Amino acid sequence: MPLLEINQIHHISASARLDESTAEQVDRYAAFVHASAGDVVDKRSAMSSERRDFQDFLKTPQAKQVPSTFACP
Repeated sequence: MPLLEINQIHHISASARLDESTAEQVDRYAAFVHASAGDVVDKRSAMSSERRDFQDFLKTPQAKQVPSTFACP
């Protein structure tokens, strides 16, 4: 067994439109937790993916047909 367990994460850069007030809240929360705004959005999105109704949706044919908004290099 290796001494170190390293999880490699593949990050992409993305651009998204937010309401001005939402963007301000993300920036403020990022400052509060000493993280980047991107980290805040990433973690919040991960929390949303844990919802049971979303997990049920992922099992449907419609979920497999959703086009990718963010391009991966």
